[in-house]
Amino acid sequence: MKAVEEAIRSDAPPTRVVVVEDDQASADVLQRRLQANGMVVSVAHDGQRGIALVEELLPDLVLLDVMLPDTDGYDVCLRIKSNSSTAPIPVIFLSARGEVVDKVRGLSCGAADYITKPFQAAELLARIDAVLGQARNPRVPRLVRTVDRSGGARLRARVAIGDSALAGHVERLLGSRFDIADGSEAPDVLIVEGNAPVPADAPEDASVIRVTGGRASDDRPEIVPVDAQLPRIVDLVVREERLDQDLSAAAEALIVLAAAVASHDRPSQGHSERVAARAVQIGRALGLDESTRMTIRLGALLKDVGNARLPAALLAKQGELTPDERAMLERHPILGEELLGGFNRLSGLLPIVRHHHERLDGTGYPDGLRAELIPLEVRIVTVADRFEALLTDRPDRPGVSEAEAVRILQGAVARGELDAAVVAALATQIRSNGGQQP
Repeated sequence: MKAVEEAIRSDAPPTRVVVVEDDQASADVLQRRLQANGMVVSVAHDGQRGIALVEELLPDLVLLDVMLPDTDGYDVCLRIKSNSSTAPIPVIFLSARGEVVDKVRGLSCGAADYITKPFQAAELLARIDAVLGQARNPRVPRLVRTVDRSGGARLRARVAIGDSALAGHVERLLGSRFDIADGSEAPDVLIVEGNAPVPADAPEDASVIRVTGGRASDDRPEIVPVDAQLPRIVDLVVREERLDQDLSAAAEALIVLAAAVASHDRPSQGHSERVAARAVQIGRALGLDESTRMTIRLGALLKDVGNARLPAALLAKQGELTPDERAMLERHPILGEELLGGFNRLSGLLPIVRHHHERLDGTGYPDGLRAELIPLEVRIVTVADRFEALLTDRPDRPGVSEAEAVRILQGAVARGELDAAVVAALATQIRSNGGQQP
C-alpha cells in the first residue's frame, strides 16, 4: 500500500481515519487492521456521533457503513459533503448491501468508493491507498477528451476518405470552419465516404458524418453531398449532437439526484420510476409521439427534485404536518423549477415539474392553475402520480387495489380535479391488463 507505506517510512503524521460502524465486533476488527498499518482510528457506532467525530477531528478518511441505528450512511455522507470544512474528506462505504442501486446511491452522495462486505484486508488497504493517493494528488477531471483549446476555438475535423481527390476537396471546404486533424489528434467529427467503415482508432465520442461526391439521394438522406453547404451542415450536426449529449448527461445526473432524495422517504421508494412508466403508458394510449413521451418520462422522474432543497427531517416526517411544514413542502415544485431552470435544454420539463400538483378546478398548488392553463403532459403525470400513490401503503392509510384506485380517480374527475380522457386511458390500461401493472 504505497501511500500508507510512505507515511510510515516518512516523518509525515499518520493517516487519521474515522470508522462509522454500528456492529461492535466488525468495528473492532477493522480498527485493529488499520492500526496495524500505522493509522490512527476513531470509531463511532451511529450516524450522529460519526458526523460529530468527522467535524471535530477532520480526518484524512471516513469509512462508513450504510445501515446505522439512527439514520443511514447515505445521509451521513451527504451531511459530510454539504459542510465546506468536511467536504474534501474522502468517504468509502463499507456495506453488506451490494446491489448496483446501493452502489450508485453511495457514489451519487459523493463517496470516493463503495466496498461490499465481506472484503479481504488486502483489497481494503489497496483501495484505501488509491483513494488517499487521489485525495493528496488531485487531478483535473477528464470528462470526454483533453481539451487544450479555448471555448471559442474551432472544432477539429478528421477526413477519413480513401479517394485522395475527394478527401482534399472535403478538407478545403471544411477548412473555413474547422481545424483539420491528423491521425495523432482527437477529432470532434469524423468524415467518411458512403458506407465505408469508421477507422478503428477513432474516438467513440466523435460525431460521424457520411458524405458522397455525387448527388444527394432521397433514399439515403443521412449521406451528405460534398458541396459548398457541407461546412455549415457538419457544424450544425456536431453542435446538435453535443447539445443532445449535454441534455442526456444533465438528465441522468438529475435523475440520480432525485432518486437519492426520494430514497429518504422510504414509503415512496421507486415511486418516481413507477409514475414515469405509468405516464408513458398513458401517453402511448393517447397517441402521443415518442418525443412527447420522453418529455413526460423525464418530467415524471424529476418532478420532485425540488425536495433536494427541503430539510431531510421534513421529508422523513411520518406524522401529520403542521401548516408551516405543509406550506414548506408545497414549495417543492417551485424549488424544482429553479433547480432545472439553468438547463435550457430541459425547459420542456419545467411545466411538469412546477405544475404536477395543480388541479383542473384551480384548487391545486403552487399557482392554482385552471384547466385551460394546464398542458396535457402535466395532466398525464398528475394522474399517474396520484394513481401510484394510492397503491402504496402510507402511515395514515393502507394502499388500495388498482381497480379501487381507478374508482377514486374517477371520483376526482367528477369533482373537476382530473382530466377525464387521461383517467379513461388509465382505466382502459388496467382493465386490459387484468388489474396488473402495464
